[in-house]
Amino acid sequence: MTRLMYTTLLLAFTISTTVLTVDGELHQNTLTVDATDRENWAYVNLTEGETVDIADAATSMAWDLGFKRTGVIANGGVSGPGKTGALALEDISFEDVLKAPEGEYVSDTEQITTFARGDGWYTYTGPPNHWVLPNPKIYVLRIPADPTASESPYYYAKIRFIGYYENNETKEGSGYISIEYVLQDDGTRTFVESEPTSVEARGKLTTTWASIKSK
Repeated sequence: MTRLMYTTLLLAFTISTTVLTVDGELHQNTLTVDATDRENWAYVNLTEGETVDIADAATSMAWDLGFKRTGVIANGGVSGPGKTGALALEDISFEDVLKAPEGEYVSDTEQITTFARGDGWYTYTGPPNHWVLPNPKIYVLRIPADPTASESPYYYAKIRFIGYYENNETKEGSGYISIEYVLQDDGTRTFVESEPTSVEARGKLTTTWASIKSK
């Protein structure tokens, strides 16, 4: 297991990445994002497993999620051009979500972000502790490979929130959001190793995904 530290001094973001598996089309990572800045978003590219410096989130395809304190946004709807939608799953473990389900994948709106729907991704305990604790939900993201196309293959990621503190055991250092995720970027719904239908098809998907995410 390799531990990599990414530090962006310009934006005062810090992100630690524990890379579990990166095998072509299947990316499994655990990230801790410094979301302590109350004014600026920390943007994350899930494929790269790191924060990215975004000049204009409203036009950039290079980010997937944004974090600011307890706020979490996805690149879609009012938050960005990516047309990313999310679906919340309850009463199921992260490991048991083996395939992205059919359902209504919703994007951020002016009224509410996808991660704040229902009871949201966290619970605030109130006094005396004032803790922020992740809810036992699994979120599935649906990300179009090319949002500008009328028809585009989707990529899927399953995400769970692990904690909100630099030290989640002692609850010290708030504003550090930890997530675990699996991203499948071969165009299938499965979150397990799979074979592409053909080398040519896999090549087209990989090329499209890489070119879009670099913008």
